[in-house]
Amino acid sequence: MDPAQNTKGIPRFLVVSVGKRAAFHAAVRKALTDLADASGRTVREDPLPESGSGSGSGAGAGTGADGTAGAAPAPAYTELLGRARRFLDAALPEADVLLVTAETVDRAGEALEREPGDGAARPLVLVDAAGAGLAAGPLDSSVAEAVDGLAARLPGAPGGALSAENVAVYAEGPPASVHVARTHEVLRLPDEPWVLTADVLRRFTDHAQRVGASALRSASRTGPPALAPALHGFLSEEAGDRWGLHYYTGSVVSGLIAELDRLAAGQGNPVLRGPSEHSLAAGALARWQLDGAPFLIVVTSGMVDEFRGTLANLREARARGFVVCADSPRDAWFPFQGTVHAAEDSRAVLAARRIPHVYLERPDALAEDLAAAYEAYARDEGPVVLLATPAVLSATAPPDPARLPPRRERAALRVREDQLGPVADLVNSGPDRLLWQCGRLDAEESALVHDLAARAGVALADSLTRPGTVSGYRDGRKVEEYLGSLGLYGYSARVHAYLHRDGRLRPRDEQALLFLKSRVGEAATPFSPRALARNLRIAQVTREAGHLAPFTDHPVHAEGLGFLRALRERLDVDPGVLSRRRAALAEARHSADDAVHDLPVLPMSANYFFHRVGRVLDRLITEEEYTYTGVFDVGRGGLSAVRNLPRTGPGFSGWYGRALMGDALQAVPAIALTRDDNVLAFVGDGASALVPDIVPTLVQQVCLYGNRLRRNVTVFRLIDGGHSVIRSYHEGRSGSGLSRQNQVLHLLEPEWTRNFGGLTVRHRHVPDVPADRLRDWLTRPSTVTICSVPLSHNNEGDGLSLLSSLGWQRDELSTLALPRRRPGGPAAADARG
Repeated sequence: MDPAQNTKGIPRFLVVSVGKRAAFHAAVRKALTDLADASGRTVREDPLPESGSGSGSGAGAGTGADGTAGAAPAPAYTELLGRARRFLDAALPEADVLLVTAETVDRAGEALEREPGDGAARPLVLVDAAGAGLAAGPLDSSVAEAVDGLAARLPGAPGGALSAENVAVYAEGPPASVHVARTHEVLRLPDEPWVLTADVLRRFTDHAQRVGASALRSASRTGPPALAPALHGFLSEEAGDRWGLHYYTGSVVSGLIAELDRLAAGQGNPVLRGPSEHSLAAGALARWQLDGAPFLIVVTSGMVDEFRGTLANLREARARGFVVCADSPRDAWFPFQGTVHAAEDSRAVLAARRIPHVYLERPDALAEDLAAAYEAYARDEGPVVLLATPAVLSATAPPDPARLPPRRERAALRVREDQLGPVADLVNSGPDRLLWQCGRLDAEESALVHDLAARAGVALADSLTRPGTVSGYRDGRKVEEYLGSLGLYGYSARVHAYLHRDGRLRPRDEQALLFLKSRVGEAATPFSPRALARNLRIAQVTREAGHLAPFTDHPVHAEGLGFLRALRERLDVDPGVLSRRRAALAEARHSADDAVHDLPVLPMSANYFFHRVGRVLDRLITEEEYTYTGVFDVGRGGLSAVRNLPRTGPGFSGWYGRALMGDALQAVPAIALTRDDNVLAFVGDGASALVPDIVPTLVQQVCLYGNRLRRNVTVFRLIDGGHSVIRSYHEGRSGSGLSRQNQVLHLLEPEWTRNFGGLTVRHRHVPDVPADRLRDWLTRPSTVTICSVPLSHNNEGDGLSLLSSLGWQRDELSTLALPRRRPGGPAAADARG
């Protein structure tokens, strides 16, 4: 053992007892003197117990610390004391134990400042919370602040001198309803005096053993892992303080995470936790799509599979960042949690998904491996997975800068005249109906799109997978050219009316579609491959040559910004064309396109609910400059929200890529803690049942890590007891009733309100949509409201499929919706049958 020593070379220990009640100090004193009895260990006390330090109430009041005066000690205490002395007599035959008693932590600090600089650097601190006037609740900061202040006054104390290992706080009252590990341990103050004495005895013996082990650890510690500053420095050069650190702990990555946490917090980068590894990827995807923020995700061994298909979604989004997964050396014999060894190789899975990856196996090859990782990052092909062995994770020697590659700027694509010309002709003199569906736009691209649309009479649409890239409101003003969403599901009635007549697509020469910064995947439109190839005239702009669709009539392989700038220079719209385009936009009037949205039956229909929520949002946006970031999970509720609600900017959709239920919900903490905006999330009961609860993550990061909830978070949990989209598909295709596979059992909790420091979390039932209450929920700052919304199921409207456009409730009754009669026979759909 190698604790601090006094001038005579005897190991020196410091115990601090804080509180105003004499009985608490007596229990501490009793434990230490019992351990020193009949040994070379001595106990000194400074200062002496303060006069008037309590009436003796609390533990041990009026008695010896191990029971009533003169009573025999409890057998459990005698057993514990014997084992502790056995250890100390062998490991610490001599010791100088200084007991500092004080009424408050501040007074204890004053006493410690009087100690010589060679005093014990890591004291054992014991606090009677009520006696010291401190609130010891799990989310209260008073104890943590007091302990931090005490640590700062320790002479010659290293960083982390006070932690949960050597700070115990004894509190009274019922057990807390919140449980979380803190930098100090909180225990219930024992009712029986001897129990407190026994606990102090045990803690001092633990402390004495730990001090010796700590000295051994310090001797072997060589510095922080080299991988941390390397990755931190690279991302900081790329994105400054915008990139985010996302991590889930594990033993082998704990050192890397600790150093990255320190570096990121010091520079002001967001540090974003999550209730699972999968949630880290969902949050990183949302931040990339919304703000173009790169990321660094760190998880432990065997967790490369825990990201689910979200890893593929990150690749599809070309999201920039690194995913560090601990792994084993490839020659390890069936390692615990390893994924690269004789029986399996996760690199083959990553290769099959076309996800860039580098295996960091040897510290001496770290420079070359990081060079490969940086090059993969610069290729802009999605996240780069780093599979790192324990040897690399613990290596401290920094990689040689001379062996790292210079940074390369990606060359911008030029807009070719032979590709721009046909599209410019479409805009200037082409068909009377021209619809643009827009992918992700930066600020300049968005300004150009809206300017071109206004000057050329172009109709605008966003999509189910990229909602809000263009929207109904911009800077608080209505966008007349915006028609709504276009997608496999959730397409708006206005978009459908704009492109169709009597249920059929308008003739090819009457309209054209332009897909901007999109690969026109199946989720982008409700049209069949035949319709895309034969019945629609399509232009497409993408910087990925491999994303140019085979049915595109006018492909433009270029950057979106370069294309928009070039098009603006060529803009010269025929006045007659512009007039007819304006008339076509006016024809496609806004409509709910169903009759049930005004029927107040209970439970509410999705149509009714979203119609009412949309009216509240419309007033907030136009009258109070309200803005929000929408979060739309996979299910009927998410697509109905995309279709029916006015938006003020880009949102995040779980329908993106693989349409993974729960991704949008898991992304809410990362969005809410990094965007200066209100957050509205729409999540079905099926998606909610698949993933962990996000509320503890939000509370933890706001109350414990100092992250600010910038505005308001409202999560609408939409409950109809089933997987609605699949149920609608099944019922629409087969005409059969409910299948057991589509049932979701939801256990509705009572309403509640809980306050956590500066954060309020509420659960509310929403059987109807009272406008005033909803407005309050959406605008109350620093509040998270979980709204449980019971809904009834229907297959009506909301762009559930093209079949729903033929329903009898549509604004225009299509002849295709009418029963067809067989020649000389009854109607094909005879209700009497």
